[in-house]
Amino acid sequence: MSATRVRSRSFKQALVVVLAITFSLQAWQVTRAEGYQLVAEDKIRLRVVEWRSEDGRYRSWEAVEGVYTIDDAGDIAVPVIGNIAAIGKTTTQLSEEVSIAIAERAGLPSRPSVAIEIEEHAPIFVVGSVQAPGRYVYQSGMTTMKAVSVAGGFLRSRGDNIYLLRDQIQAAGAYRTAVVGQRELLLRRARLTAEIEGRNDFDIPAELIGTSGIDKAKTDELNLLRLRQKQLDSRIAAADDLVLLYSQEIASLEAKILSQKSQIDTAQRELASAIQLVNKGAITNSRQLAIDRDLATLQSNLLDLEIALTRARQAVSESNREKANLVYGRNAENQQELNTIDAALSRASIEMQVAQLLGQQAGYNEQLAQMEAAADETRSEQRTYRILRANADGGTSVIIGDEATPLKPHDLVEIGISASPVSSTAKRQSSSLAMPSQPSTLALDTTADNRHLLGDASQQQP
Repeated sequence: MSATRVRSRSFKQALVVVLAITFSLQAWQVTRAEGYQLVAEDKIRLRVVEWRSEDGRYRSWEAVEGVYTIDDAGDIAVPVIGNIAAIGKTTTQLSEEVSIAIAERAGLPSRPSVAIEIEEHAPIFVVGSVQAPGRYVYQSGMTTMKAVSVAGGFLRSRGDNIYLLRDQIQAAGAYRTAVVGQRELLLRRARLTAEIEGRNDFDIPAELIGTSGIDKAKTDELNLLRLRQKQLDSRIAAADDLVLLYSQEIASLEAKILSQKSQIDTAQRELASAIQLVNKGAITNSRQLAIDRDLATLQSNLLDLEIALTRARQAVSESNREKANLVYGRNAENQQELNTIDAALSRASIEMQVAQLLGQQAGYNEQLAQMEAAADETRSEQRTYRILRANADGGTSVIIGDEATPLKPHDLVEIGISASPVSSTAKRQSSSLAMPSQPSTLALDTTADNRHLLGDASQQQP
C-alpha cells in the first residue's frame, strides 16, 4: 500500500512538471514571434519533446532539433517528416504543423510538444549615402533610421567630396577626452611633486588657472594627498612605537646584565674563598661544587641576557630601517608615477592635435564652412529614403519613406541626398558648430559636463 502511494505521488509530481514545461513552451512560442510571418532565408530553431507515459517523463527528439533555414521555395527540410511549407506562416502555426507531421510519420499516440523561435531574420540591404553599404540581418521593429545606424551612419556630402559626419563627432569626442585626461594628469603631477617634497598643499598648475571646475578637482587631489600622508604617518608612528618598546627592553636588559655581572663577581669571590678553605680542610668539596654550579648558572643567564639584548638592538635597527624604507619607497613610487604621467601628458598632447586634424580633414573647420556658405547660399542637404520591396507576385514596389518607415525582410533601402533651401539662421548655426582651424586659436572650456570646442572669439569675430 505504501509503494502505491509513493508511485501515485511520483506520478503527480511528474504531471506537474509536464504541465509546467508545456505551458512554458506555449508561452515561449507566443512571445517569440506571434504575428510575424516567416519569409525565405529566415532561420528558425526547432525543439521537440514527447511525453513518454511508460517512463513518466519527457523525451527530447534530438534527431530533428536544430536550426533550419527557409529555402527559396519557402520550405524547411526536417528529418523524419521531410519538407514542410513555412513561408507566410507564424511560428505558432508552423509549430502545430510540425507537431502533427511528427505524430503522423512516427505513429505516435499523441502529438509531441513543438517550440519554434526565430534564430535569425532574413537580411535587408542598405545602399547609398551610408558609411558601410551592404547586407544586414533584419531585426524586429527595424525602421529606416535603424538600418542607417547598423550601416555605420550617414555620409555627409560637401561639393565634390564626401565627409563622414561621424568622423567629426569622433574627433571632437577624442579631443574632449584628451583635454580631460590632460587636466587630470597635470593635477596628479602637482600632487605627487608636493608629496615627494613633504608639503601638505600644492598650487594649481599654470596651464589650468582660471579653468572652470578646477578648484573642485584640486580639492579632490588635495584630499588624496592628505589621506596618503596620514597613512604614511600612521605606519611611521607604528615603527616608532616598536623602536620605543625595544629601547625600553634594551634598557631593562642592560640593567639585568649589570646585576648579573655583579652576582657573578660575588660568586667568583665566594668560589675562590671556598677553594682556599677546602685546601685547609675547613670545608668539604661539596660546598665548593655547589658554589661552582651556581656560578655556571649565573654565567649562562648572563649569556641569555646578552643574546636578548643583541636581538632587541637588531629589532631597533630593523624598525628604523623600515621607517626609512617607508619614506624612500613612497618617494620612489611617486617618482615612477611622475615619469608615467610625463609620458601620458606627451601622448595626450599628440592625441589632441591628431583629433583636431581629423576634424579638419572631415571638413569641420571655420574656413570651409565660410567657403561653402559663399559658394552656395541657397542649398542644404536633405536625406531621402527609398525602399524597394518585393511583392507576392514577384514584382517590386517602390516606397518613398522617412526616418520612421518600418522595414521588412528582403527590403532594399536606398539613402539619398537632395537639396532644399536653407535659411540664413540655419547657415549661421551650421557655421558655429565648426571645429577651429588652427590649434593656436583654440579656447577650451574643460568643465566635466561642458567641454566643447570653441573658436577664439577674438580671432573669429569681426
